[in-house]
Amino acid sequence: MQSGRRGKRGKEPFERAFAAVQTALAAGKLENALGQLQAMEQKAFFPSERNWELHELMGQILFCLSDLEAALPHLKMAWELPRSDRMMRLAAMSNYLMDLHYVDGVSNEELRAAHLAYATLLGIPQPFTHTKRRREKLRIGYLSPNLTDHIVLNFAIQLFAAYDRDRFEVYLYDIGDLQSEVTDWVAGMADRYVDLSKFSPQKSAEHIYADQVDILFDLAGHSAGGKTLQIAAYKPAPVQISGIGYFNTTGLSAMDYFLGDAIVDPPEMDALFVEQIVRLPQTHLAFTPSERFREYEQIQRIPHEQPVFGSFNNFSKITDGMLVLWGEILRCVPKAHLLLKHTLPGMEPLSRMRARAERAGIDLARLELRPGSKDYLRDYLDVDIILDTYPYQGGGTTCEALFMGLPVVTTAGTRHGARFAVSLLKNVGLGELVAESPVAYVERAVGLANDAELLAALHTAIPGMMRASPLMDGARYVRAVEAAYEMIWERYLNEEA
Repeated sequence: MQSGRRGKRGKEPFERAFAAVQTALAAGKLENALGQLQAMEQKAFFPSERNWELHELMGQILFCLSDLEAALPHLKMAWELPRSDRMMRLAAMSNYLMDLHYVDGVSNEELRAAHLAYATLLGIPQPFTHTKRRREKLRIGYLSPNLTDHIVLNFAIQLFAAYDRDRFEVYLYDIGDLQSEVTDWVAGMADRYVDLSKFSPQKSAEHIYADQVDILFDLAGHSAGGKTLQIAAYKPAPVQISGIGYFNTTGLSAMDYFLGDAIVDPPEMDALFVEQIVRLPQTHLAFTPSERFREYEQIQRIPHEQPVFGSFNNFSKITDGMLVLWGEILRCVPKAHLLLKHTLPGMEPLSRMRARAERAGIDLARLELRPGSKDYLRDYLDVDIILDTYPYQGGGTTCEALFMGLPVVTTAGTRHGARFAVSLLKNVGLGELVAESPVAYVERAVGLANDAELLAALHTAIPGMMRASPLMDGARYVRAVEAAYEMIWERYLNEEA
């Protein structure tokens, strides 16, 4: 009995300390929670079988604080360390793969190898067998955790709303846990909507297989913990394609295709993908602005007397290298200012960003930091030029900025995730804002800031250019995707067994 009581007392320091961490997190006090976790690590409070949890929490907090360099080693340990829940371990690795794209210096080959390592960890579940069939309508299934108010829906909604109902049937498979009135609205567009959020990956795959889906489109990849991939691994549809919500190979042999275009995916990109890239003729993304944009549709923008550069990306996308370049831009345009708008609320990430910016040589008197907010579109009115991040570029934020009439300066990278802003800008007719090097990036930004007449002309022209571009021609985009579906389906039917 005494031994049992000592064992119970032995757990108390851990339980008290961990409860304090949870309280701090619930209150949004990230720095406080991080400090307590670091103290627990020093005192070896965490039981060995829960060390993965220590690293996962520390990595997540550091990521939310936009200290990615410090977060990555912990996020790596979170999936490397053993744990009893295999699905959660796979989710931790998917999160790690996502986060690797934020880091400048990780090679394309290293990223590919890391995605293949995920496939090894996942293993190959016993796949379903499929009988080749022809029918009047091709049945397309979309698998997503984001059938709600989410940026991926802004890019996918036309596929649900504008498909050719004489040639296709659309089934929506929702594995998200944030259903809303938007979900109800989207569900009403399709032939069938299925909520799979409460099912295991295997049971979810069985549902899809039973529906006899011909082509399954995974809209998430390794985002949202890779939940869609854990389902797709069972190969519930004979042909499977990934894209839109993720920007790299899934690493899975069960995934046949990846959606791209000729700009974002030049021929040398083929070697980086397990999947075969299906290149649409113009853009692989079509942007549909949400209702919140309506009040800004007739905006009349006038450049500020002192040019204002801005970035509305997640602070974790802002590498130290980007801050150095932005500091150089500010030195070349002495009266300019820089406004950085975070995607997350809270002031603590701003403090860390301010310290990082100062270390990079940015004059803090010319820097304004704002936390994330629901009415963030209004903040675009305070900016003249958007500076894109690298190597993880802005997708939704780039489209939003263009819709709001702002030029976006970006750098062309050597992989899909470092090139999709290149495709967006070229499809709008703003290819001259794409730089091929850091030096050219600075020159483009400085040139715009020093040419008030050109900047005013762009502010006037860009909204119309955006609306008239392939990025907002939803019907044309859907026809292109449907042609790709028919092509890959015929290819499948004609393949030898």
